[in-house]
Amino acid sequence: MSQIQKPLIIVCGATGHQGGSVANSLLATGRYRIRALTRNPDSDEAKALESKGVEVVKCDLSIKEDVKNSLDGADIAWIVTNYYDKSMIGVHVSEEERVGKMFADIAKERGVDWLIYSSLPDTTTESYGKYPDIIQCTGKNHVEQYIRTLGIPNSTFVYLGFYSQNFGTSLPLIPKENGEIDLTIPYLEENDQLPIIDVDSDTGPIVAKIIEEGPAKWNGKKVPVAAEYVTLKYIIDVLTKVTGKSHKLKTLNDEDIAKNFPARINEQSIEMFKWFKEFGLYGRDEEVKDISVAKELHPNIKSFEQYALETYGKV
Repeated sequence: MSQIQKPLIIVCGATGHQGGSVANSLLATGRYRIRALTRNPDSDEAKALESKGVEVVKCDLSIKEDVKNSLDGADIAWIVTNYYDKSMIGVHVSEEERVGKMFADIAKERGVDWLIYSSLPDTTTESYGKYPDIIQCTGKNHVEQYIRTLGIPNSTFVYLGFYSQNFGTSLPLIPKENGEIDLTIPYLEENDQLPIIDVDSDTGPIVAKIIEEGPAKWNGKKVPVAAEYVTLKYIIDVLTKVTGKSHKLKTLNDEDIAKNFPARINEQSIEMFKWFKEFGLYGRDEEVKDISVAKELHPNIKSFEQYALETYGKV
């Protein structure tokens, strides 16, 4: 009698934050075959996955034939796209949406049973047109809406919160002469809140648990991936506590951005932070705003303080 073959799961962006976490968590279960998609199979991250038994496939998501080949025999596909990926830069602003829809079309054509897609709110509709330029959010939601119309047997949509990793990277921590450290962020003030997530540590366990529990429970659902809601004051206080160095919040206004960050912060990012301030990252959608489901799926989900202790505690 032949052994029943394990389900084959496609993981997009397998050398990035979300996809890397998903690939490693699924691999750790021992229940699946994993096919990791990456533009650069020679990267250290890709080779590390391959050494663990992952099938690594070169795939540019913008190329139809690459996607077709990558989905052969797939049972489940995890899809994440990145508006800020270098392959998207200089292309039309709707390129990410085009790529996501094309992937979904091919998944249906190839008979994939379950798509799990990394989505975000429709910031244009939910702001009643006030913020029409946050393409990195609205474009993803348009793909979600499209997937729902395709007749694919099962689909689930995960909504990542604000990455803990953003602090100190895209949001600089700037030392001052007096020894204090400024956290610079557009528009947000001390009492403004963000849903926070350690994307590297906690995305994968949540997606793996969703897959374990099956599409009968999760088909059509939106799943927030966030550990807690935190204020910017809390972020500052935690960074001060774990480093022993006083941190202060520096809120950037329009003039500050135009003067100091004209190249780094584009119109999409400017509107995004205004959206965060007025509507919150998750917007008006009550299904997504209830992050208690993330804790149920992953009881050991990491708080920002735990993340900060691991990242900055030895500084």
